[in-house]
Amino acid sequence: MEYFLTGLSGKVTIEEVFSILSDRHSVNILKTAYSGLKATPSSYHGNISKKQFYVRLKRLKDMGLINKRDGFYRTTTLGSLLCNGFIDMMETVTKNYWSLKAVDVLKAKKDFPLRQKESVIEEIIRNSNLRDVVNATHLSGFSVIKDYNQTIAEVIKLLENAKKEVYLATRYHDPSFSARLFKKIASGLNVHMIDSLPEQISVENRLGAVLRTPPNKDTLAMVKKIIKSPKFDLRRKDVPTSFMVVDGTSVCYEIVTNSNPEQFTLGISHYDDPYLAERFISYYNILAKDAVIPKLIQDARDG
Repeated sequence: MEYFLTGLSGKVTIEEVFSILSDRHSVNILKTAYSGLKATPSSYHGNISKKQFYVRLKRLKDMGLINKRDGFYRTTTLGSLLCNGFIDMMETVTKNYWSLKAVDVLKAKKDFPLRQKESVIEEIIRNSNLRDVVNATHLSGFSVIKDYNQTIAEVIKLLENAKKEVYLATRYHDPSFSARLFKKIASGLNVHMIDSLPEQISVENRLGAVLRTPPNKDTLAMVKKIIKSPKFDLRRKDVPTSFMVVDGTSVCYEIVTNSNPEQFTLGISHYDDPYLAERFISYYNILAKDAVIPKLIQDARDG
């Protein structure tokens, strides 16, 4: 990933920024420039020579992290963001190294109940400076998503990490997710899917549209492969809520309110919960019992 900076003839990469931030004196000069740094070595209270000071100052300036204004070096917008965000966060995180180590040890324990793990992790965060930069869900095995678009990004992330099998019941359609799902099926992923979308935008109709009017040869070949594949178990049925189970361990599901069941309210992901995954797979199998196999799929496999 590369960031193009206005006013510079070249471009700055993440690797180059990290190269500068790996030097302690460069970081300290940058932090000093956030409040204003005089362009003289005596203004920096670090144990380096005049030449070393100016070399670092030039690198920070060339990288677009500082510039000179009114006789002082000050951080640019990018430099300020790095100071306020990345550097401050990393200083807090490294100061709490042993708290984070305790979280890792706790996660690795197989004989410790999951719910108790979550409680202890939350307590560790509450009693450390980590509460200023993370919340419990960043370090524990779940996350709460309050935005629909973020939920789509979450299920795409889980899908991309899927290795063996996915159970999916959905009442929503997102083109980006669908495209990735079809590619994963074509590459050999086992997918059990209950489609609860309206007929006009159902998975069956969208696959049929590709067969009738192929956008290109590759897409046509992929769809033909998908509809014939025994690894794609597609069914249709109205479902009260959407959920996805990945490889028997990760679960992402939608919370529905009784007051407005048609509207998205909340998404929750559990990243390492085989018991919860098993319960959702059982629920999927109950839903699938009287679900209908689309005619497009039946015809493709009968033929």
